[in-house]
Order: sequence, then structure tokens, then C-alpha cells
Amino acid sequence: MQAAIHEHGERRERGGLWFVSPWMAGLALLYVGPMMAAGLLATARWDGQSWTSLEWSGWANFQAMATDDRLGKALLNSICYTAMQVPAQLVVGLGLALLVNQSRRRIGLWATFYYLPHVLGGVATILIWWWLLNPQVGPVNQAIRWILDGLDGPMIALGLGTTRDWDAPPWLYSPVWAKPSLVLMNLWQAGGGMLIFLAALLRGGESLHEAARLDGAGRCRRFWHITLPQVSPALMFNALTGIVFSMQAFNQPFLLRNFQQQDSLRFFSLHLYQAAFEQHRFGYAAALAWLLLAILLAFTATMVFVTRRWVQYDMGEE
Repeated sequence: MQAAIHEHGERRERGGLWFVSPWMAGLALLYVGPMMAAGLLATARWDGQSWTSLEWSGWANFQAMATDDRLGKALLNSICYTAMQVPAQLVVGLGLALLVNQSRRRIGLWATFYYLPHVLGGVATILIWWWLLNPQVGPVNQAIRWILDGLDGPMIALGLGTTRDWDAPPWLYSPVWAKPSLVLMNLWQAGGGMLIFLAALLRGGESLHEAARLDGAGRCRRFWHITLPQVSPALMFNALTGIVFSMQAFNQPFLLRNFQQQDSLRFFSLHLYQAAFEQHRFGYAAALAWLLLAILLAFTATMVFVTRRWVQYDMGEE
């Protein structure tokens, strides 16, 4: 009897291995293999055109980072952009989740409505936003000018001056406004984080809020002491994934860069791309990729260690 049970268990294990084998093959071919190849390439010089030009260079690519003047600015641009992008996404995503959670009867409809822009990304969407934020003919600046013209009369009547001298933001044509422009564009896709926050809110239920209302707790106290601990795992997940994706931002800066930005949108990924495909320094680009991986791993580990005290995974469980 035990032998039959043991044989049945072995068959189930073999069946499970067959089921996961496509995923394991994809992991090896698309992730592990390229990472190992990039690790070897980071210690070599190669122009990407002929295998005969491949030569061992040791740590030369990593040492070259110390003399790369543009690397520091690219890394600083990515960090500054991430520092603006991630909090904005978290605030808007959580706000939308709280708003959708109020409408219990049509929660699926509203969740779908806010999530839909998240799947409508791509080059076409980026170019549409480029037109919307055009400082001369874009609808955004036209609306801002219309609002300023409407405020001109009341401002003069109150002795506060005129709004005619106020300029609308130049958006993507200014080194100051270029990064905020990308942040504004990405708020259009805050529905992805909203869905995760909403799942955390629905998991917690209303029992704790009802008990707090009976005890006389107001909205602010309920939000601080119940809602935030309840969504803390989702907050942690959205923050980590947001940091990882923001530090790797490429499509928008690549498509929207111009000379008036003064390298304000030279992000780390764009600098890596230029090193590989414009300067033909594939070994140095591989070393840059490993540097970015090390930075993200170190930051992720630090963030997980620091925030483990306030992330509550058992909130709302029965």
C-alpha cells in the first residue's frame, strides 16, 4: 500500500515538472542565459559587429565608469525622476482605489474604467501626449491660458496684478519641466497600482471601519490607523515595482528628447542604449546593466529591511 502511494506521488511530481518545464525553459533562455552572457560581456571589449573584435578586458569596463562624465548625470536624472514619479503614482493610485471602493454596486465598472489606460500604453500614446503638451498648440496650454484669461479681471479688481505676463509651462521643451512632464504623462496609467490597492481594500472588509465609527473615530484617524496598515503590503509592492520600472524608463525619454532639455531626460537606460548601439561599446553597456542591477538589488533589500516593521500582512484576516 505504501509503495503504491509512493509511486503515485512520484508520478504527480513528474507530471508537475512537465507542466512547469515550459516556464523553466523560458526562464533559462530569456533571463538566466542573457544574464550570464552579459556578465561575460562586461569583462570584454566588443563592437557588436564581428566576433573577431571580441577581446578580454577584465575590469576595464567597470573602471571606465569612473571617468564617464555623463554617467553621473544620467544616474542622477533617473533618481530624480523616480523620486517624483513613484510618490505621485502611489498617491493617485491609492486615491482612485479609495474612490472606487466607495461605489460597491458598480465597483467592477469603475475599476475597469480606471484600469483601461494602463493597457493603452505604447508609442502612439506617448506621441499623443507630446501633442497635448505642446507649448504652442497643445490643448493643455490652451486650457491654462483660457483659465488665466478668466482670472485676469478678478485679479486686477483685487489689486493683485494681471495674469497676462504669466506664461504657461513649456513642458517638454524645458530642462526644468521635462521630468514633471513625464510624471504627468504617467499618471494617465495609475490604474495598474489602483487595482492592487483595491484588492487590498476589498480583502480587509468593513468590520474594522464599522467598529472604529462606533468608537467615534473620524475619517482621518480611520485612514491613518486602519486603511494605511491594511494596504501596507500593496503600498510596499507598488513602491518597489514603481522604483524598478522608473529607474529603467526608456521609451519616453528616447522618443521625447530634444536639445532644449539640456540632457534633462538622459536617463540611465538611455545612456546604456547609446553606449551599446550608438558608440558600439557593448562590453561597457553590459557593465552598466550590471551596475543598475546592483543598485536596484541594494535599494530593494534596504527598503524591505527598513519597512518590515510597519508592513502588516495579517491585516483584515479572520
